[in-house]
Amino acid sequence: MECVCEESAKGMLDRVLETQRQMEESFTIKPGQDVEYYGWYSEEVQASRIANQTLHNIKINNTKRIIKSPPYTYWLQGDKKILVTDVTNTQEIMKRHIQNNAIFLGKLDTFYCRTYKKL
Repeated sequence: MECVCEESAKGMLDRVLETQRQMEESFTIKPGQDVEYYGWYSEEVQASRIANQTLHNIKINNTKRIIKSPPYTYWLQGDKKILVTDVTNTQEIMKRHIQNNAIFLGKLDTFYCRTYKKL
């Protein structure tokens, strides 16, 4: 029975790592490629992130630790820090934006940070 749980946890970790890899790849500008980023904000998604922070088990120097994902993500829009819950490469409204009552924030310049505190 224990082996099944470990396998399940490994599968979940693999999915998380693959999602992170895909996100990183999608936000990497390749030579000759013009990429624009657009921000969206949903109060529902933000409240869920605060209430249900994702736990991650990590191992540092043979010591196991559990950390929570930061619930706040900021991008720069000019000199303003903008709190976003979703970033896309197009202004197109997607199904998830409608479902989450997301507000279009406009074009974003650069990623600023993820943090545990609201700026």
